[in-house]
Amino acid sequence: MRSSTLVGITPIGGNGWTLREEYPLVQSRCNYSVVDTYTIAEVIQDYYSNAPLNRDVEYVFPLPPSAAVCSFKAIVDDTQIIKGVVKEKVEAKKAYDKAVAQGKTAGLLRQEHADVFRVSLGNIRPKTKISVHISFVSIVPHDGSSPQTLRITMPTAIAPRYGTAPTDIPWFGNNVQNRFELSVSVQMNKPITSISSPSHPIGLTLGCHQRELTGDYEPSKAFVHLGTPAMLDQDIVIVISAQGMDTPRCSVERWLKSEGAEETTDAYALTLVPKFELPVLPRQGE
Repeated sequence: MRSSTLVGITPIGGNGWTLREEYPLVQSRCNYSVVDTYTIAEVIQDYYSNAPLNRDVEYVFPLPPSAAVCSFKAIVDDTQIIKGVVKEKVEAKKAYDKAVAQGKTAGLLRQEHADVFRVSLGNIRPKTKISVHISFVSIVPHDGSSPQTLRITMPTAIAPRYGTAPTDIPWFGNNVQNRFELSVSVQMNKPITSISSPSHPIGLTLGCHQRELTGDYEPSKAFVHLGTPAMLDQDIVIVISAQGMDTPRCSVERWLKSEGAEETTDAYALTLVPKFELPVLPRQGE
């Protein structure tokens, strides 16, 4: 029985099983940057078109439920870049249809469900490489086992976690190409006490943001990577424990004019971890 739908590119209106033959996945990777309880990440997936003619295709992918997409681009043959621009839904669809009708390569990103996004790419030529880049930000939730622990979940498959999964997304099975590489750089406010993964074997470097320790050892930094590339068939979970995660904290990010802002802007994020003095419940039978 199939329990999940995997991400990928498929021809619009085509048979999902042609995916491996016409648009094989060449490489899939994600780079996370975790600062305290916040993260920014970029998912990159490379495909190659073996289709016999120009096609309109769709790229479907899952994200964490709390994620907000902040950047999208598709690079065709390492030369043509399609960048995402935010527009009203109807206006965006009209612009996409107009570009496709004119024979241009175009893209349209839309949210399918709370944690499922769909990208339409029009007029993809045969024998071309398609590189899809998705950047998103999210809040890392606390792990239920301890207020000092965070739990990062990177979904690699679309599944009915809290409802019904989309029914019009193609299925395809595991193969050697459907592998996923993940790296996570971690910067906490206080020393990291442990990092582990209940889902996959990982490699870990404490004290810096690189795979190899360079410079002075900094106990609040770490670098995590998968021990081996993972199959795209189950979520990747990283659990991070650090001191002081149960205390109120405020993070500030500044957007400068030199970085493209119309005027220097500060964004503040306040984290409060509730603490309740609950009475001890009597044991059954007492």
